Amino acid sequence: MLYEIYSDGLASNTIFLHDTTAASLGIENKQTIIVHFGKRKIPAAVNTFQSNNENRIAISENIKSELLIDLNVKYELAYSNNELIIGPVIGLLLAKSEARLTRYFDNFLIYTMLYEQINGILFVFCEQQIDFAKEQITGYVFDPSSPENWRRAELPFPNAIFRRVELAQQTLKGLQEKMGSGFFNAQYFDKWQFWKWLSPFSELRAHLAETTNQVNLTSLNAFIEKYNGVYLKARNGSRGKGIYYIEKHEDQYIVIENYKDDIKTLSNKQMAKFLLRHSYYLLQQPIRLHTFDERKVDYRVILQKDGTGHWQCTGMIARFGKTNAISSNFKASGFAMEGTRALMTQFGYDELAAFKKYQEIVTICTKMANKVDETVGAYADFGIDVGIDEDDKVWVIEMNKRPDHDFPLMIKDRRMYYSVKSNPVLYAKHIAMGVHK
Repeated sequence: MLYEIYSDGLASNTIFLHDTTAASLGIENKQTIIVHFGKRKIPAAVNTFQSNNENRIAISENIKSELLIDLNVKYELAYSNNELIIGPVIGLLLAKSEARLTRYFDNFLIYTMLYEQINGILFVFCEQQIDFAKEQITGYVFDPSSPENWRRAELPFPNAIFRRVELAQQTLKGLQEKMGSGFFNAQYFDKWQFWKWLSPFSELRAHLAETTNQVNLTSLNAFIEKYNGVYLKARNGSRGKGIYYIEKHEDQYIVIENYKDDIKTLSNKQMAKFLLRHSYYLLQQPIRLHTFDERKVDYRVILQKDGTGHWQCTGMIARFGKTNAISSNFKASGFAMEGTRALMTQFGYDELAAFKKYQEIVTICTKMANKVDETVGAYADFGIDVGIDEDDKVWVIEMNKRPDHDFPLMIKDRRMYYSVKSNPVLYAKHIAMGVHK
């Protein structure tokens, strides 16, 4: 049920609930409870009443002002451990500056498409609008009745924040301390951190390419001897940029840069200098991906938590790379295809075999996502790149912590696109309507 809240001339720290509402929640008349709105809370004495309108709640003026409750919105209620949550209160952190935030208002409406399932306060904000001293955020509340669908308001820190933007370290630390598990996708990580977190677990390591941050001739030669070649990758590289493939023929190193036609041949001395210039890169075991028409192929697994609070596979999209490229980034003269169809196309699987392979991939990715959750904190939105080698083995190449949500549009799948956009907001509601201290 949705509830309208109004502020009346009540004694301080008082809340009036319809007796049916109070009974359904397990709250007794004259009981003192803690009222939560976002991250703010206040003790309140409950008074029950009878009327024909059980979806109205009256609160004292001091509760309204101290909790920054917006009376123009209808809310849901949740009650547990003597704490009443009025909500949800959900924040989407989508820009660094207010100017940039307001410029893209129309783009952000996609996050509101399931608002009838969300209710409460759904607002967008930027880093610039966070006030840690006052413990509040000036954001823009979704309001279909306002001319631009957004209404500027002063709000408490919400119960849940979904982050889609880089932040200053001080802001990041402040939000982590203030929000706890309510701030999901809080920590960004690179390829090296990903390897360090997951490689200690043998079941997961079996699906990870061996990686080292020791970029020198000794390590390079060791990888080449072990794997007949090695990748040199930027820690934060994306879209296939910053990738070199290196082999050794007698005393010469052969270096191929992705998307470049020229091939470098370097001596030992030249290679040492080359590695010095790329000392912040990583060396990685090359995965001999199963190709299709001389194209490298990998699979983007869109793994998200939704309103259930659990990881779900929203979709899988295969990327067929440029012919003879050393990565499968399809935006460079390649193409994309839905995952099941791609498995059947690439490997000649029938529907059952493709289904089984699809589920195997999802299971491996979900185990890794759960382990990242356990190791470093709450996440809810990953784009996981997976490859299948010439022996049919599944490899997880990379976990993208701020994945491109427009990916499904590359295969013209609007249903998948809508799910990708709405799942993090549904998960935010799941978080927001539990008591998170």
